[in-house]
Amino acid sequence: MSLEPLEIWRPSLQAFGLRCCSIFLVTYVMISPAWPFVDGTTAFTASIALCVIYMFVLDDFTQWLAHHKSIWTLAPNELVYENIHEDMEERALPLSKISSVHQRFLWNVQLRMTNGTAVTMFYLTNPKAVCETLRAAMASEAES
Repeated sequence: MSLEPLEIWRPSLQAFGLRCCSIFLVTYVMISPAWPFVDGTTAFTASIALCVIYMFVLDDFTQWLAHHKSIWTLAPNELVYENIHEDMEERALPLSKISSVHQRFLWNVQLRMTNGTAVTMFYLTNPKAVCETLRAAMASEAES
């Protein structure tokens, strides 16, 4: 990368925690019909247990470990991905090859490429601001 970076994004433990809490709350609400039959402590404990099981089944913890050291760097004409846990060199995505940017849930950003593939930026603290910044950079790149 030869130019100064415009923005640098890293995965956030706060975003991962938000995901964990969201999964817990959804689980807790989903078992709410059983509350009249069990006490509150049992419902709370069952929600925690189901949340942890769900996270292990979907490999959320290993996904966090795989992505928590990744770095996304926005340059004037490309988005560069680096991750020390992967054996690959840094990967550059030209902004002209990104067709759309969407926020996924409250912690991820998905980039749709012109060739039909998608790339996800995991566990971002403010994905809405990341989307706006990327869209502005894409528009600036398209104008030049």
